[in-house]
Amino acid sequence: MNRRTLAGLGGLLATLAGCSSPPPPPVLPPPSPRAVQVVEAPPLAPAAVHVPPQAPDPEPPQAPVAAPAAAGARMFRGRSEDEWLRLMSERPVVRTLERFHSTLFVFHMDLGDGVHISFQPERPGQETFWRREVTSYHLARLLGIQHRVPPTVGKRVPLSAFGRFANGVGLVVDRRGMVLGSASVWMPVLNRVNMHLLPARREWSGWMNPAHQVPEASRERARQVSEVLVFDYLAANYDRWNCCNITADENGDLVFRDNDAGWFPDVINRLGDPNVVRRVPRYLYESVQRVTPELLRESVSHDPMAGSVHLVSSRAYTGYELRRQALLANLRRMVERHGEPAVFPWP
Repeated sequence: MNRRTLAGLGGLLATLAGCSSPPPPPVLPPPSPRAVQVVEAPPLAPAAVHVPPQAPDPEPPQAPVAAPAAAGARMFRGRSEDEWLRLMSERPVVRTLERFHSTLFVFHMDLGDGVHISFQPERPGQETFWRREVTSYHLARLLGIQHRVPPTVGKRVPLSAFGRFANGVGLVVDRRGMVLGSASVWMPVLNRVNMHLLPARREWSGWMNPAHQVPEASRERARQVSEVLVFDYLAANYDRWNCCNITADENGDLVFRDNDAGWFPDVINRLGDPNVVRRVPRYLYESVQRVTPELLRESVSHDPMAGSVHLVSSRAYTGYELRRQALLANLRRMVERHGEPAVFPWP
């Protein structure tokens, strides 16, 4: 699977000898009750939309994103994250360039002037995946994790913009001929790093042990591993550590994408093993203390789709708080045992 077909936290410390298939996802909640039509266009045939006879619902405006305030400008690939969110939200699709498929369909779309997005659409049985991508981005932003998670925003795209790439996909289309989904900044380079394989897992697991020193040459990669462990534990993302969902950009820095396997209420409300996180940057420890479920909920409410769809279950916020408290308690135990310099070796 190449960079474009990338689709967990589950089994983070299990020994894997190779690329294993992720466990089947939990049972999804029922689809949103809003009226839609599933468009299943046959191969090589133009996709068509059947408009139900009911009066259409008013379409909520796709206003510019009122992004949560942050201390200083957060940058991603040469633009501020706020600017990325505005561009991805406001700009129409000029053309669809490619379609990729693994567990989900992902479309590479051009919005003009060098703005490219990865669009994950709503499909039958996958109505909530893109919504969890949006929620995960807001968590990363609030935690202060920078340059690792591509900015992501909810977006409506006309079915006509997909062209022939809509054939055979079965997109969910609303009464106005629009497809809902998540738009993320397109990553032109995603290289495999094989960090799920046994030799690499042994290495980075050692980095995460506060009883050991982090080798100087590995400090930056170890910091990034620590960030993804915190990120995935809090969201209960079960689908990270396999062949394809932990990759690196052209600079060799880790990219946290495919963040849609978290926030399942039945999973996030089980604590899992908070001991997977034993050392973190000090900023991240302080952020976890600060980012309450109320703060996360408020941040998510700024997404332009939040007024028309339910982005994440209230039970997921409850589970997030349980995990947040468990993580903080575990880190305090680590500090008592090893001391702050060993548990917080990065600023």
